[in-house]
Amino acid sequence: MLIKRPNETQVVTRLPHLSLLLAFKTVAEHGSFTRAADLLHLSQSAVSQQVVRLEEALGVQLFVRSTRSVSLTSAGHDLLNDIRGAFDELVVAFDRCARKGEAPTLHVEAEPVLSAFWLTPRLKQFTQRFPGLQIKLLLTTQRVEFPREVEFAIKWGDGHWPGFDAEFLLGLNYAPVCSPSLLKGPKALLLPADLQHYQLLHDRNADDWDRWHQQFPEVPLNFQRGHVVTDSNVLAQLAAAGHGVALCALELVESQLRHGELVTPFPQMTMRHWLAYHVLTRRHQMLSEVATQFVAWLKAEAAAADQNPPRA
Repeated sequence: MLIKRPNETQVVTRLPHLSLLLAFKTVAEHGSFTRAADLLHLSQSAVSQQVVRLEEALGVQLFVRSTRSVSLTSAGHDLLNDIRGAFDELVVAFDRCARKGEAPTLHVEAEPVLSAFWLTPRLKQFTQRFPGLQIKLLLTTQRVEFPREVEFAIKWGDGHWPGFDAEFLLGLNYAPVCSPSLLKGPKALLLPADLQHYQLLHDRNADDWDRWHQQFPEVPLNFQRGHVVTDSNVLAQLAAAGHGVALCALELVESQLRHGELVTPFPQMTMRHWLAYHVLTRRHQMLSEVATQFVAWLKAEAAAADQNPPRA
């Protein structure tokens, strides 16, 4: 490939063969001719010769070689920084082209409780529109992994994640829930004041009950006592089993409420949570067509759920 510079007649730059650049990049990133040879399925001498040819073509020394180690020169560092992004883009382009004949795969990172109790019951509505679509869910809690193949994430938080764009998806309404058995017997849970006689169940800490008590201060409540778990699903199961009263998102226990496994003793005492679910995307990176349609579908489902919240 020849590149002629404007206003110059004889100055011509020839782009080195990509195999020379690949050999250099592999040695530079792994700090070893032997390791690079293994990765490239070449002999060590072949890799060394390719690097030498690149150095001769550029007229600079790229590595400082010794019997025990190899390190980049200043020119080598500059070259690696300049070509690394281009090579990564080539890999992505070839991977995308190679997968055009395959069924599309959508990689999504999401919270486990939302996936289990809100997304999964609705998912068939979307996959019926894309019969060949494969969805791979990466489930993470209280962290964002966002590996390269993931296009977007659905995370619970305040809307601020450094390095990502976040768009509001779904807010949740919290209310006390418990087993129907707690509403019966001589110590039945009939009035809000009766909460002081039952164990409170906490999701990770007492913050939710604290906020709820701030909204309903007339209820005598020691919100610091009770059992603590770090899984919202287990929290609902504990409440259904009669271990106490949990403060749960009605949108996420809708099935248990509908089947009578859980009840809301005080349906009028519902709190809108200060956190919410958001869709996270990488900045300055466009979504694929199927990911764009999936996010649009998610927003429509969330808007419908917000307009018709589950009855407490």
